[in-house]
Amino acid sequence: MIERISHSMADKITPGKASTSGYGKRTLEDQEEHVNSRKGKVFNDPVHGHIEIHPLCIKIIDTPEFQRLRYLKQLGACYYVFPGASHNRFEHSIGVCHLAGEMVSRLQEQQPELDITPVEVLCLKIAGLCHDLGHGPFSHVFDGKFIPLVVSESKWKHEEASIQMFDHLIEKNNLEKDFLEYNLTFKEREFIKELINGPSDDKDKGSDKKKYLYEIVANKRNSVDVDKFDYFARDSYMLGIKNNFDHNRFMRFCRVIEDEYGEKRICIRDKEAENLYEMFHTRKTLHSRAYQHVVTQAVESMIVDALIIADKCETFPFLDTNDPPRQLHECIDDIKAYKKLDDTIFQRIMWSTEPELQGARDLIDRIQKRQLYKCVGAAQRPEHLDKEKEKEVPKEIAKFAKLEPECLKLSRVHYDYGMKSQDPVSHTRFYSKDKPNVCLELCPEQGPQMLPKHFQVDMIRIFCTDSRPKIIEAAKSAFEQWCDDKGVKPEGIRGGFRFQEVTQKTLTERSSTE
Repeated sequence: MIERISHSMADKITPGKASTSGYGKRTLEDQEEHVNSRKGKVFNDPVHGHIEIHPLCIKIIDTPEFQRLRYLKQLGACYYVFPGASHNRFEHSIGVCHLAGEMVSRLQEQQPELDITPVEVLCLKIAGLCHDLGHGPFSHVFDGKFIPLVVSESKWKHEEASIQMFDHLIEKNNLEKDFLEYNLTFKEREFIKELINGPSDDKDKGSDKKKYLYEIVANKRNSVDVDKFDYFARDSYMLGIKNNFDHNRFMRFCRVIEDEYGEKRICIRDKEAENLYEMFHTRKTLHSRAYQHVVTQAVESMIVDALIIADKCETFPFLDTNDPPRQLHECIDDIKAYKKLDDTIFQRIMWSTEPELQGARDLIDRIQKRQLYKCVGAAQRPEHLDKEKEKEVPKEIAKFAKLEPECLKLSRVHYDYGMKSQDPVSHTRFYSKDKPNVCLELCPEQGPQMLPKHFQVDMIRIFCTDSRPKIIEAAKSAFEQWCDDKGVKPEGIRGGFRFQEVTQKTLTERSSTE
């Protein structure tokens, strides 16, 4: 739960006095008075404690477009596996807003020569607050699985919708004057959108000389940003999974230094390399144990199938009667329709009476009764198996047991340390206590003693949609035959681990090879 408490900042900043709020010793007149002197709010967050939210951010929060995030589960189908995963995009976004402000304010205070302005600080807070406005029902299930299946060759992502929703939010709620009140013009609004989705090619936009600011909310350089800081801490807390990464300590040791290419970038203290590896290990753990848990993927597959059925229904009851009829996937092209989509689509399907939605209702009924798709096998994804060839795998497996191809579903398991097969720490720059203004990199072949051999996991899982035991056994046998035929080694369905019975024979064979 997040508790909101009214709070005035007038006691912290008064005209003519020096500020101690993290912006250096400057008078209020030098700090653009309107940015810092109005009423704010204090929220009691279960992860970050009492956090102060800027009044303009409060204006954004108190809109229907932002409140929509209350109805989007942060972890989507994970809630059907982990009862504690009930948190939403709403509180995560507020947490990212807070951390973005903390990180940039710390840089501003420790390195006044960077000349980070209060307006830029506010832009980063707003970017953190609004970065997830564009998520659809069940979060990444919608843009990562449903849309690619129903809109071929689609490159649409939720970040694009976040930008559209941000513009719509300002227009619909007449917030342009509120933005101008805090010296945020059209140029600053464009800068905020770039902070969310990455810088544009137009060098006249944003803060071209301060490219390090783009590394705070959505870091395209090495995936180390406050978005992850919040969801690692929040998801671990709600899931009951240990998190050894200390983001507060990490931010304390951040520093902007000019790199080998003459660009200023965020570097961290050399002694924090171990803490950084802990962050990426936490990412891997959350993916393997929760985000891509075998049962999570089973539920996701059923949700996607239900949405595909709903997408074929031209009279799906989620728009107003005066809205033009449109299919579910068409909403990504109409922000007014898209903002009406959230996790309540589950209930809307369940309570619908349209005959075309009967198949979707049956799937939801199965989820509620825990009659889930059954995983019949897993294997390392062959290198030649691209997205197009993946579609043929269920058909190939079904032939071995003369099953209907529709009763088998393929789900891909892919997670890494943030940069596919590469070590992300090698893309990070450091500094030492003795040379705080010299950019350093990790020496080749260096790092913790127990680094993983590979920095990514890439597997496929096959699910059977038919709950009859005979069909499930036939599907398992067919999958094993397919693996033999393709020369693919089967893996354990839970994280790739396989087990065998310990016998005298296995012990003898093991001792002979030692």
